[in-house]
Amino acid sequence: MARTTIHQHKLPTCPSTGLARYRDRHQARQGANATRSGAHDFEVHAFACPACNNGFHLEKTYRREPVALDLAFEPTAEFTASLPFRKKRYFLVDTENLTHGAKGTCEQTAALWSVLKQAPGIAPHDHVVVGAGRYVVRKYRAVINGANVKWVVGSELPNGADRALLAAIDLRRVARDYDELVIASGDGAFTELARRAKALGLTVHVITTQHPEQRSMLSRELSAVADFHTLIRLESRTQKKDNLTAIAKVTNRTHRRVHAESVAA
Repeated sequence: MARTTIHQHKLPTCPSTGLARYRDRHQARQGANATRSGAHDFEVHAFACPACNNGFHLEKTYRREPVALDLAFEPTAEFTASLPFRKKRYFLVDTENLTHGAKGTCEQTAALWSVLKQAPGIAPHDHVVVGAGRYVVRKYRAVINGANVKWVVGSELPNGADRALLAAIDLRRVARDYDELVIASGDGAFTELARRAKALGLTVHVITTQHPEQRSMLSRELSAVADFHTLIRLESRTQKKDNLTAIAKVTNRTHRRVHAESVAA
């Protein structure tokens, strides 16, 4: 009996977008059909790219999902009263790391964003930079927003969002205008930035998330550098909303565990 061998060729990568490059529209359509086969919550479209000799790429577009309106953050009287005395914080938010690879729905991510605004808390004088790849930006931008929130878009290359966040920060200026650097990610790519921030006098606060069946996505190197670490435990949807603000100190280095609705599928 004859044996059939199937050769799979790795597609070249566009240096501008970081996306796989298809030689023509026909090949791109075949790739789109293969990508969207099965049950997915996104659509796939092909588009021409002038940056790589008119090659074609695939764009993922997530369908809009309803967001629970009752998760909107309402500042407490204590939070409002503390504003004149609160540290000025500069946030770097790696959405893909916090949501374990963008697996969370918009509703679940809205719950996580609500928790972040409570612990450590986002004040009007803070600045928040949120980073993600292009299709993740389209998925979550509607639920992570605010007057002091800025999005930066990374390529679809590995660590594209991390690189976009690192490129967006002027650390010397941050050290001049802020008291604390908050890194909402456990990725080790931020370790050197954290070291430099401490050398310039900033306090470094790292925030990570953990699903009940998974370990925290926190690099050992980044953990060793951080002054504070807040762990947000991602609970099931049936978890009571009172748990959104449950906080417990666990070691002599200040760690906090905060419960939220599940972000990981």
